[in-house]
Amino acid sequence: MSRKFLLVDMDAFFVSCEVAARPELKGKPVGVVTGAQRHGVVASVSYEARKYGVKAGMPTYKAKDLCPSIVLIPADIVKYAYISESIMDYLRENFNKVEVFSVDEAFIDVSDIPDPVETGKEIKKYIKEHFHIPLTVGIGPSRVIAKMACELSKPDGLMEIKENEILEKLGDLDVEEIPGIGERSAEALRSIGIRTVRDLWITDEEVLVRKFGIRGKWFKDMAMGKDAGYFTLLENGLQMKSIGHSETFPRDVINPDEIRAYLLYLCEKTGRRMRKHNLMGYGVSVYIRYSDFTGNGISKKFSKPVITSTEIYQNALFLLNRILEIKPIRLIGVSVFDLEPLKLQLSLFENKEREIRLEFFIDTINDTYGDFTVKRARLAGLKISHSVIPPRGIPR
Repeated sequence: MSRKFLLVDMDAFFVSCEVAARPELKGKPVGVVTGAQRHGVVASVSYEARKYGVKAGMPTYKAKDLCPSIVLIPADIVKYAYISESIMDYLRENFNKVEVFSVDEAFIDVSDIPDPVETGKEIKKYIKEHFHIPLTVGIGPSRVIAKMACELSKPDGLMEIKENEILEKLGDLDVEEIPGIGERSAEALRSIGIRTVRDLWITDEEVLVRKFGIRGKWFKDMAMGKDAGYFTLLENGLQMKSIGHSETFPRDVINPDEIRAYLLYLCEKTGRRMRKHNLMGYGVSVYIRYSDFTGNGISKKFSKPVITSTEIYQNALFLLNRILEIKPIRLIGVSVFDLEPLKLQLSLFENKEREIRLEFFIDTINDTYGDFTVKRARLAGLKISHSVIPPRGIPR
């Protein structure tokens, strides 16, 4: 039996949550804002506001200049997380194979469902009636094709692309429309004459691998509708063994509160990268280097998985306190190791699920509008010049 995936993707999710709470906003240009109103960033934009050129990630003053009538609403992360959690619960209760991809997206394996289009219509109807959230459904023989079908039919649409229709319906799209191919990769592909999905189809894989390494194979696989790289990196045997960050301080640091703030920052960064790859770990390590160039490190394994940034920080702080000497520090590093895919194992950790989803939600904002747009108060004013500890076991 051939596989088939259905993607549920909420339209302008943050704005839709606000309109659901305040129906008088329906049909008006609306933006959800993080940060102070005048100096904040637009996190989500209604389709009415987009007609004026307002885009997510834009400073609020610019949004106001483009659309003076836009209604700007401070982001309510707890509200959005609750609505997201409720919708994902509905999907999990009604379907066996649900993969939550982000706070406003979920894939459903509908391979054994006779009429996935009808199923998509039912999902759209239920979520609109019960949550008042508009959404788009994309259906395809793989996650990547379902995602592209979704993007083509936004907003409030439904599209199925069958395996024998991929080139017909997607062939003329720019390579940058392929999930996982960003602006820089697209420019590199264009530099060798590859501009469309069709171009990638007809380019020999060896040419791509010579130019881009293993990413070249991923590019071609994704263009052909295979779930490679962007969606199934871990399934392809390229699983990370560890992931972490280090920080070289701009000056000697000895104040315990400042050291803990830097440690928290690194744990937040590490947790965010773990969530990006749907990972959890069974070990945490901490390394410090002093101003006299001596150093020390410590690691600990755990019987239960470390999942959230808070858990990483709690364990890292415990380890740091065991090795920390009273002398100036110049570098600190944190890693999580013995990694395993998180995926659908969330059901095993129901007591953590709300916190995990909230962290995924904050990641969505920070990925879109810049690192630490939303951050803990303890990190305010911290001067950062961080570096990444390269993950072992995966090409960068």
